[in-house]
Amino acid sequence: MRRALGLAAVAIGLAAPAGGQPTASPPGQPAPWANKFFLPDIADQRDQAPPPVITHNFGDVPHGTLCTHTFNVTNIYDTPVQIVDIRKSCMCLNFVPLSKVLQPNESGPLTVTMDAGKFVGANTQTFYVTFGPKFVSTAVVRVSAVSKTDVSVNPGAVAFGSVAPGAKAAQAVKVEYKGRMRDWRITEAVTPHGPFDVQVTETSRGGPLRGGAEYAVTVALKANAPPGSLADTLTLKTNDPANPVVTLAVTGAVAVPLEVAPARVRFDPVTVGQSDTKRVLVRAARPFRVLGVDGAGGDITVELPATMTPLPLHTITVKFDPTRLGAVSQELRIRTDLDGGAAVTLPVEAEAR
Repeated sequence: MRRALGLAAVAIGLAAPAGGQPTASPPGQPAPWANKFFLPDIADQRDQAPPPVITHNFGDVPHGTLCTHTFNVTNIYDTPVQIVDIRKSCMCLNFVPLSKVLQPNESGPLTVTMDAGKFVGANTQTFYVTFGPKFVSTAVVRVSAVSKTDVSVNPGAVAFGSVAPGAKAAQAVKVEYKGRMRDWRITEAVTPHGPFDVQVTETSRGGPLRGGAEYAVTVALKANAPPGSLADTLTLKTNDPANPVVTLAVTGAVAVPLEVAPARVRFDPVTVGQSDTKRVLVRAARPFRVLGVDGAGGDITVELPATMTPLPLHTITVKFDPTRLGAVSQELRIRTDLDGGAAVTLPVEAEAR
């Protein structure tokens, strides 16, 4: 808490102004300390000053591209922080929120997107990312891109969404060239590192006088793709020396057969005689029932879901009701009726004061 307490006065001054939109720090005022969370080397160089603005340039992109970038956000202070609000300056912006609480020295991904199909030419916009709740600071994250109209893509990215384990999925993207080159071509597709197959097919060409060309790019997810999130980039090489590559984000997730969120339960210190509870989500790719939980006992108890109806998502409640001082560490085993009795473990850590 030493570092966090030292920031209290600064945090109050850097909170988003009531009724107004936060902006980059005016000249002469300190930059938001939350900007430090976005620096790639902050874990090793914690004493560096926060920059006034965090920036990312997507560069020249085909019109319609859904530009995607993931920031690694690192909590360098000794008190937990989380994102409590994100504002954006344009409808072309979006984000995948960092939903978990970052413990001291913990990192997590914050993915932002910029839809180049909603503007033409150069564009610069801003995210305002507010961290809290105990100490509040709003980071300023500025992204920019140039939407080029000679090449367009539709849709602007390959997004599989959530796919069941073992299932096959494919998505086609249309790449259209409207520039002045008479023989514009996609010469090569650099397959992403992930479990994908890529096929490029020329579907039409304007001819030697009119020019123009159209391609269908199909990305297929392999059936043996392992569970987990998908985040990759497909690179298409062209024969245009001015714009030699077209990039497409590939995203999605192969559902984990059985998982819990959060993956670990940590209770803040609880006074003896009082109690605290945490809700845990148990989810799978298909409906199931929670049959029971092993490993509870003593000061740790568990409340099972109220229904025995098979559902893809259940909630259990873990309660810490300390009767004596000291730390508690237990591992719960949540049993289900999936695949003849699949189970998942849940570590629980608590401390009584």
